Amino acid sequence: MESATKANQTWVEADLIITGASELLTCAARSRQAGRRPDAGTIRQGAVAAREGRIVWVGPGANLREEVRLVRGGVTVDADGRVVMPGLVECHSHLAWAGDRADEFQLRAGGATYQEIAEAGGGILSTVYATREASDEVLRALVRKRLDRFLRYGVTTVEAKSGYGLSVDQEVRLLEIYRDVSQSHPVDVVPTLLAAHVVPVEYSDRPDDYVKHIVKKMIPAVAKKKLARFCDAFCEQGAFDAEQCRRVLSAGLEHGLLPKLHADQLTYMGGTEMAAELGAVSVDHLDHISEAGIRALAESMDGHRVPVAVLLPGATFFLGEGGYAPARRMLDAGVRVALSTDFNPGSSPTQNLWLMATMGCSQLHMTLDEVLRAITIEAARALALEDEVGSLEVGKKADILILDHSRQVEVPYRYGMNPIWRVFKAGKLVVKRDLVADE
Repeated sequence: MESATKANQTWVEADLIITGASELLTCAARSRQAGRRPDAGTIRQGAVAAREGRIVWVGPGANLREEVRLVRGGVTVDADGRVVMPGLVECHSHLAWAGDRADEFQLRAGGATYQEIAEAGGGILSTVYATREASDEVLRALVRKRLDRFLRYGVTTVEAKSGYGLSVDQEVRLLEIYRDVSQSHPVDVVPTLLAAHVVPVEYSDRPDDYVKHIVKKMIPAVAKKKLARFCDAFCEQGAFDAEQCRRVLSAGLEHGLLPKLHADQLTYMGGTEMAAELGAVSVDHLDHISEAGIRALAESMDGHRVPVAVLLPGATFFLGEGGYAPARRMLDAGVRVALSTDFNPGSSPTQNLWLMATMGCSQLHMTLDEVLRAITIEAARALALEDEVGSLEVGKKADILILDHSRQVEVPYRYGMNPIWRVFKAGKLVVKRDLVADE
């Protein structure tokens, strides 16, 4: 909790005050205290104030009158006994693609596996074909529509991967679409190059040549135009092995792109250990992580940043293959855990991050505090943005949600529902839901 005191400043000036919260969740990014798990940082009857898009005060509502002054033209919002919390952070999404794979879902329902469908010409490559055929206008409209939907769910920051182009021109095109759409959209878009998603048909019998193409051509082209913050790769049977992914991520690092990795989703490939060694910002999926992988995520290696484990229970649920990631073992070992939708056309076509919170509790055996942090501050940490978003702390962006819940325990309990009442992005009201008419 942070608030101004009379000892150092008589008043904090604000142009937005949100008061009347039954519970205000700060989800603070503070360091872990020995013997104590991080929590949601609940302030009962709390309030928050912002000015010019940044949080300037957080504290008990009882202190508000003495410590905060509303500037002329400012706005006060009464949460009227609702939960107030940070905007959600979606830290793993595949945002730009055309077509769908609904027919493949029916094939899986009939017993076909994800890998069998991919080997028959479906899967990621079918989306690559549809995406390459789509015009820039169509893709921009799709990305904008998907960002609108994320925002209605209270997601104010979205990581967006390429990966459905798989050539220099097409991967650059997808990242340029992210750049262009984000310039006029309230949601912050964090772009990631995922050229190492799968081997395209042009290189079907030459995977090492495609890796060389990524390293020598794609990464330099994207870095030159400053189109991505991260470089990602898919370490999996039928995609790329750990050494191929190492080459891609190392080349990304040389060009200023921070590493991420899809690892241990369908099979164990040793990707987690490799990514931790490189100092990846996150390692994602982890349904088949090894004990050595868990240790690698819990311990700093050579002074590198320790990766966040981004778990994607929606993909596990939708594919219906294997078991869920061992979140409880990771958390008990000291691993930082975030949750994401993995929004994509094949394995997780959902944008409901609240549903992932429910799955975190019901399927991954996470506590309420853990899932609330997993969709806010830990997800921000998985994007190296923990100093900017993901919590209600002085100096951070005023990305603030008011839920139509009176208690935080309702968040995972009311599964599949959208609890949003109001969304503020950088201190501006961007979503005002009519809960009777809206979904």
